[in-house]
Amino acid sequence: MFTPAIIWLIIGLIFIASEFFVPGFVIFFFGSGAILTAILTAFIPLINSSIILQTLIWLGASVFSLCFLRKHFAKIFKGRLQRHEQEEVEDSGKKATVIKAITPAKPGRIRFQGTSWRAASYTESFKPGDTVDILKKEGLTFIVSKKILPEFIEPEDE
Repeated sequence: MFTPAIIWLIIGLIFIASEFFVPGFVIFFFGSGAILTAILTAFIPLINSSIILQTLIWLGASVFSLCFLRKHFAKIFKGRLQRHEQEEVEDSGKKATVIKAITPAKPGRIRFQGTSWRAASYTESFKPGDTVDILKKEGLTFIVSKKILPEFIEPEDE
């Protein structure tokens, strides 16, 4: 039913497709090694009859391409961030409105730039409707305060 070449081709396509779900750009090269193994298996009878030889070709091609081609391909397929760290720094000091209560023990939500965001406070509690200052952003959570803390105030040039 399935020839070894077809099996290697399916394995290769599964590996390459799984790269969309697993970060790191590594699995792609094991998929390309499997596809190369499928091609060689289809056209060279000696390889078609030996699973050990097929496995060695797959491993060799995968490791070779991973070691020598990953850096080159990573530049081509590198994603772009839509929001830069510089922009995140610019959010500090801006105002937001609390829409779900925030306490030091339990994060709440704020409305900032037309969107609802998770927000937390180190020492203060806020109720819906309060206006807060954004101190910084940690992941997808804004750290907020009613009063700007000294460590977040940038020194003035003298």
